[in-house]
Amino acid sequence: MGKKVRQSGILYVVPALAMVALVMLYPLVYTLIISFFKNTLFMKAQEFFGIGQYKALLEDRYFVGSISQTLVWTFGSVFFQFTLGFAMALLLHQQFVKGKTVLRIFLMVPWVLPSVIGSAVWKWMYNADYGIINYVLKTIGVISQNKTWLSSPDTAMLSVIVVNVWKMFPYVMLMIEAALQGVSKELKEAAVIDGAGKFEIFRNVTWPAIAPQCYSVLLLMLVWTLNAFTFVYNLTGGGPAHSTEVMAMYIYKKAFTDFDFGMASAASTILFVICMLISLIYIRLTKEGDAQ
Repeated sequence: MGKKVRQSGILYVVPALAMVALVMLYPLVYTLIISFFKNTLFMKAQEFFGIGQYKALLEDRYFVGSISQTLVWTFGSVFFQFTLGFAMALLLHQQFVKGKTVLRIFLMVPWVLPSVIGSAVWKWMYNADYGIINYVLKTIGVISQNKTWLSSPDTAMLSVIVVNVWKMFPYVMLMIEAALQGVSKELKEAAVIDGAGKFEIFRNVTWPAIAPQCYSVLLLMLVWTLNAFTFVYNLTGGGPAHSTEVMAMYIYKKAFTDFDFGMASAASTILFVICMLISLIYIRLTKEGDAQ
């Protein structure tokens, strides 16, 4: 009887597993297979190319450049997203802050606002002739003449990172604030009775309780940012002079501008491997932390 119940339970799970395989595994495997074939929109039949496309990618200075741009984009964005989100979560968790609900709603606006609308607003703000950013900076004396924030290779990446930080820091804030609310009040009160200061309470009580959530948020932000290019596409299109062309943007152009699906698949595979390596490093570090 028990064996029959177990078998029937497995049968119920099979459709879900089949759906997961169809939706998740099939695209990954198909992308990997296509990466070994020369496959463009203008070819009558695809040709086996082996690892030739991977060699071509590593010899392509724009792809190699996109790797360094991706690292700057990802770690620059995530560092400031996490720092700002963490600081705002700590602020909202303090007893002396009034009007927390209104402040929280206000801070969540960038996250809930569609990226296309956010891009349009920031593009107007960055405008060299009538943008509010140049106006404010000139008024307070930081700059003497208008800057072309999105058209200069020196400032384009920084400008796009600022927009990405503005968009995503509310998510970090929300997750960390939720973790802070779960910290034991009894442990904090016991630490105060023992004479611990605010820093000691944070280090010995608060941080150990919220650290797993913080690590998870960091991993999610890293993977999301590695694959994100909405603001790059809308604000700079990967320019000027490929200075903001991250890997995801490079893949998009290869697939839907050059219609070179083989090269796009090879680049996608490399990006997937990078994401997997980051995930494995995260798992390794968290396991070591738990062991200690």
